Amino acid sequence: MVGFFTKSFSSVVYRNFFKKESTYFTTIVASGVGFSIAFDTVFDKYWNNKTAGTKWEDIKDRYVQN
Repeated sequence: MVGFFTKSFSSVVYRNFFKKESTYFTTIVASGVGFSIAFDTVFDKYWNNKTAGTKWEDIKDRYVQN
């Protein structure tokens, strides 16, 4: 059963995304852009949590008077 699913899934992916060069290129570019956006979002959230209290936005009230 697993072999059938894997074979049919891979043939569907091949037919829909990799058979034509234009859809292959579009899939690669869209995957790259999506990965970049997801990586930047996750890393920015991690970095903001790790450095909370040390960034200029957090401490500027101590040094700047309105």
